[in-house]
Amino acid sequence: MEWTLSDNQKRLLAAIFGRGAGDASEALSRWLGRPVRVLVSAVDQVDLAEASEVLGPSDTLVAACPMELTGVLTGQLILVFEDRSGLATVDLLLNQPIGTTRAWGELEQSAARETANIVGCAYLNSLAAHLPALATDSGATTASLMPGPPGFRHEFAASLLEFALMDQATVSDRLLVINSTFATEEAQLDWSLLFVPSGASIETLRASLGGS
Repeated sequence: MEWTLSDNQKRLLAAIFGRGAGDASEALSRWLGRPVRVLVSAVDQVDLAEASEVLGPSDTLVAACPMELTGVLTGQLILVFEDRSGLATVDLLLNQPIGTTRAWGELEQSAARETANIVGCAYLNSLAAHLPALATDSGATTASLMPGPPGFRHEFAASLLEFALMDQATVSDRLLVINSTFATEEAQLDWSLLFVPSGASIETLRASLGGS
């Protein structure tokens, strides 16, 4: 299914996700007990054939937290960290010097999943709140667009994208990449948030954006 967002629509989504990033910043700051900033630099639309370039070379190790979407939008939302950036993120989350964490143990995976849950919910809540067409007939917004419990995967970028896209290739030829930055006083780290929509969600999202 071919679907293309205009530059104005992508800017609108970037602004909406930017508001969500503000909510994520507040939630993460409360969790960590110190100032944290999550920023959205851009929203890009990428062809499936070019998706492998999003995360770098195919043999780049990445950590990812996939979340199944339920409600008025379905598909997958995947928070992805390049491996070193992900381990550094964990160090910041655990309030320890960057470089301390060298492997993805259960504690480290749990920290990544909780981060994905906070960021995913904040972005989706903002999307639902600012696009009324995504509300249900009852008027519920945030409850009508929620991610499932995050999982955790640690693998090469090519393998992750194959996993993320294997069910979408027959219904969608593109995905959205929400380029985000996580920053504290100690460091600034780049994250990627991938939205891989189902076929039905493509039509819902496109209709909700209208001709913006």
